[in-house]
Amino acid sequence: MPGFRVRKVVCMAIVFCTAAAILSSAQTLTTLWNFGEAIGANPLSAPIRASDGNFYGTTQYGGGCNEGTVYELTPQGTFSVLHNFCGDGSFPWAGLVQGSDGNFYGTTSQGGGCNEGTVYELTPQGTFSLLHNFCGLDGSYPWAGLIQGSDGNFYGTTREGGNGYGTVFKVTPSGTLITLYNFCSQRNCMDGAFPYAGLVQASDGNFYGTTEYGGLAGTEGYGTIFRITPAGALTTLYRFRQMEDGEMPMGVLVQGSDGDLYGTAVSGGPSDDGTIFKISLGGTFTRLYSFCLGSCTDGALPAAGLLQGMDGNFYGTAIHGGSGCSGEGGCGTVFKITSNGTLTTLHQFAGSDGISPYGLVQASNGSFYGTTYDGGTNNGGTIFSLSPVPEQFVPVTPCRLMDTRPQYGGGGPIPGGTFETFNLPQLAQNNHCASLASAAAYSLNVTLVPQNGAPVGYLTIWPAGAKQPVVSTMNSLDGRTKANAAIVPAGVNGGVSVLVSNTANVVLDIDGYFAPAGGQTYEFYSLAPCRVIDTRSLGGQFLTGGHERDFSVLESPCIPQGANIKAYSFNVTVVPHRAGQPLGYLTVWPQGQQQPGVSTLNNLTATTVANAAIVPAGTNGGIAVFASNDTDLVVDINGYFAAPGQWGLSFYAGVPCRALDTRSNNGQPFAGEKTVNVAGSFCIPPSSAKAYVLSATVVPQVPLGYLTLWPDLEPQPAVSTLNAVDGWITSNMAIVPTANGSIDAFASNPTHLVLDISGYFAP
Repeated sequence: MPGFRVRKVVCMAIVFCTAAAILSSAQTLTTLWNFGEAIGANPLSAPIRASDGNFYGTTQYGGGCNEGTVYELTPQGTFSVLHNFCGDGSFPWAGLVQGSDGNFYGTTSQGGGCNEGTVYELTPQGTFSLLHNFCGLDGSYPWAGLIQGSDGNFYGTTREGGNGYGTVFKVTPSGTLITLYNFCSQRNCMDGAFPYAGLVQASDGNFYGTTEYGGLAGTEGYGTIFRITPAGALTTLYRFRQMEDGEMPMGVLVQGSDGDLYGTAVSGGPSDDGTIFKISLGGTFTRLYSFCLGSCTDGALPAAGLLQGMDGNFYGTAIHGGSGCSGEGGCGTVFKITSNGTLTTLHQFAGSDGISPYGLVQASNGSFYGTTYDGGTNNGGTIFSLSPVPEQFVPVTPCRLMDTRPQYGGGGPIPGGTFETFNLPQLAQNNHCASLASAAAYSLNVTLVPQNGAPVGYLTIWPAGAKQPVVSTMNSLDGRTKANAAIVPAGVNGGVSVLVSNTANVVLDIDGYFAPAGGQTYEFYSLAPCRVIDTRSLGGQFLTGGHERDFSVLESPCIPQGANIKAYSFNVTVVPHRAGQPLGYLTVWPQGQQQPGVSTLNNLTATTVANAAIVPAGTNGGIAVFASNDTDLVVDINGYFAAPGQWGLSFYAGVPCRALDTRSNNGQPFAGEKTVNVAGSFCIPPSSAKAYVLSATVVPQVPLGYLTLWPDLEPQPAVSTLNAVDGWITSNMAIVPTANGSIDAFASNPTHLVLDISGYFAP
């Protein structure tokens, strides 16, 4: 069966589904910066990652007048104060938003002409402009930040002012402010009072937010969730009931990929230590989790909102709780929670690394970045990063997970411009493949089968539940069947989502997966790219169509002697033995095992085709190959998987990110050698990375004989990464070692090159 789409289940009543917490210690927290009074202190929000790749944020105190600052931090750790508040605004509680014009916009909770807060603009170079002074009737004390709406204006809230209980406002980029709503317009403040958090614009175009108080019990109530139209019509969606579902929702809501809104209440719930909830746009409320203070290590008092990560799960912080320090109530935690309510504690702060974290942002390298209000070396708070979970490889017998083609039991092609979500653990069970229950990421071979040879602009695969990344896995503008390897993190319920720009069938085969380190997991050992098989140099011993051929890979001088290899990282290339000879498919699998019903690549148009493949080692370390038609075979190696050891590396998944596009800014194609500084790209893989997982795409200007990727500072190896001798756009996954954060590329003919990074290997 071809898998199934994820469908949202709508409940008609409040639902409670609190689950037990899990403690994880696999992630590493690094303190990037310690705040101090002179340079800013006590940040109350996470930084944002701007379009230039740097982090920008605010501190509530410190700076020249001790009224707060705006700061910049580069990924390399260079810290700068861009602005010291001093009467032009004071004590910014909220962080920044980068506008479509590239400038930053924010609020201060006090200061300005009436000392009741301001809206300001700041360029990346530090030029400051005061856009609006709040003065009571139009609002007072904006504790929340701004968001830019789809109309280009900025929207936010003030905690007080208006009728005395807060407002919702709109402000243009030039500073014209319109009050959209005054809270406590209804009797006893049934509509809410004192909006602490900011707004989110949902997919329906309306804005959603919360109030800290008001609701069922008037101004002393427990808070509300509201919807407000861009024109200012407000609807109260939910009123909190304290011990049942939480009170004082102080964090901004986030809309998940399932369309529901997710948020936190800083207190209330059964233990009165805060809750996590979700609510549909129609108002169906579900309490997902209740925190517990005291002996509990999961955290307490989640004051900030949530972030949906690249894996489709949600991440957040609690300002108290945990067992990392002996301070009153604990120093706070970082946690992950699924959309079903299973919570995992990722880090417990110890004081020296910070106290009271407020919110997170995830960068393209997979790491989370955030701030703590207190603690650190100067006791003024910190900026920290939390690395992704390290994973190791588990080889499995190659197996077909799904094929959408009806003649093979599938449900039909994926319609163009849409995506379908597939539950891979369930599909593995249905198709008698190895269990994928513990998989955190999959090693897949993805085959795109266009409808009747029609062009397919692109295919993209990503974790189920996460936002679609702005990258492609492969293209088939000539309408031919194509395959590409992909390492894809497991998303919600272990699923992956596949989108095709044009209607097409899709086939998914698996050869292994990545999981947290255990007794049956293996580390990666990178090698300088090296050719292990080339039938063209074996006296004409090409592959005969319809017959299995075994190769003893360990005999190659490319392989270290004595290596107990469990799987190889190959680049497999087929070259027609006779001009014009098409190849239906080629399959590579462990020697000594029965030939699996999978394919590694296809060459129906009789050109030269390459595809990356992770192949488990078979009998005596050998591999078996089957070609449906006569063909020559070339196999290059760039690493292998074996038992953990001194030089072994783990895999770290990242958010798919474009590290290079030579077409950008009217760039020119290149031929010959080109050095690419991957570590210095927007994707910021860490300096510890020893190999990158890349999707390489060439856009040839003329037929391209070959492209080769290899580690910078090393001689160009006699291998190829891909070929495009027919001149069409071509992609291939490549695991490329690096010693200095850079790699080299050689193109035999002029071409543009796109490199997307999806993860890296590091100690």
